[in-house]
Amino acid sequence: MKPLFAPLRSHWRAVAAAIALIAVASFLFAPKALPVDVAPVVRGAIADTVADQGVMRIREAYIVSAPVAGRLERLRLKVGDRVEPEQVLARIRPMSSDFLDPRSQAQARAAVASAEAAYAASLAQTRSAAAARELAERQLTRTTQLAASGIASRQALETAQIEARTARSAEQAARAQARAREADLQVARATLLGPSASGSGATLDLTSPARGLVTRVFQESERPLSAGAPILEIGDRGGLEAAIEFLSEDAVRIREGLPAIIYDWGGPPLRAQVRRVEPQAFTKVSALGVEEQRVLVLLQISEPPERWSGLGAGYRVWGRVTLRQTQAATLAPFGALVRSGPDWAVFVLDRGRARLTPVHVGAMNDTAVEILDGVAAGTDVIVFPSDKVRDGALVRARRNTNG
Repeated sequence: MKPLFAPLRSHWRAVAAAIALIAVASFLFAPKALPVDVAPVVRGAIADTVADQGVMRIREAYIVSAPVAGRLERLRLKVGDRVEPEQVLARIRPMSSDFLDPRSQAQARAAVASAEAAYAASLAQTRSAAAARELAERQLTRTTQLAASGIASRQALETAQIEARTARSAEQAARAQARAREADLQVARATLLGPSASGSGATLDLTSPARGLVTRVFQESERPLSAGAPILEIGDRGGLEAAIEFLSEDAVRIREGLPAIIYDWGGPPLRAQVRRVEPQAFTKVSALGVEEQRVLVLLQISEPPERWSGLGAGYRVWGRVTLRQTQAATLAPFGALVRSGPDWAVFVLDRGRARLTPVHVGAMNDTAVEILDGVAAGTDVIVFPSDKVRDGALVRARRNTNG
């Protein structure tokens, strides 16, 4: 005879086996929590900055050019030599009229004859104006005496005074015109002068306009030069500044007087200030072949000269301008930002799950981003979330010690 409870025990074994099987299946196929790095949103200071590359340049540069056509003597100065005001930089032997071709000589002589005639005419006008002035003054004297006796009217006296003043002004204008015609005559005659006409020696000395360094030499060897040809450049190194090429969308936010930093030049970062934002942009092709609109922003160094003694014109530098600085901003790790359509968002850790939360951002730097709206200080956010992290995903937090 079979025991009465045997079928019941078999039934309970089957139920227990089924429960165990379900538990094992649930464990094997249940979604696992994704390990993620988590960091808190904190309060701190951040600055809104823009940075770009540029070169150093000298603000005050002087180009020394040949004032007359002649032959330049070989220069003794080299790039980097220091010069003082009124120091002789170069010597030029003015070109003699013997070197002029026949047509130029004829034109020069005709110009001298024309200038002599104009000067003679101006002298004649001066003598005529002087005679008219003497006559007007004598007439004024007689009219004044007659007016005092009551013979001449007051209107006649005023007319005589006006005529005398007009005659004096006409004489002054005539004399000034004569001086101008005399100067024109000297210029015309100078075209026909040779080197021997220079008086003390046959050379013309070119002196330095300011204290500084020779930054460029355009002509070094002895050679003939035309009038106006550049010879060398003098730069005042105390006026060294950084010319940074910012993108136009960054430059539009920069204002004169904003604080800046010059860095990555081979020395310590240098404090600077925005001196000028040039109003005209220019097109520049990037290394990737993309046309960009750039704007020159000039940064004036605020540090003592001994801190940047190694800098020179043409050196490549980086410049960073601080647009805005906040001491008590809500900051999230930069790596927490993700894109949610066209906007920014972060994954907030909410009771073991990731919640995609839209945020409005402000200033950014390499490590942090300013949160204007969306999350508050003290909230834990996921840093550098992988593509497996989705809104509502089960996550397992591990504290990000790198911030």
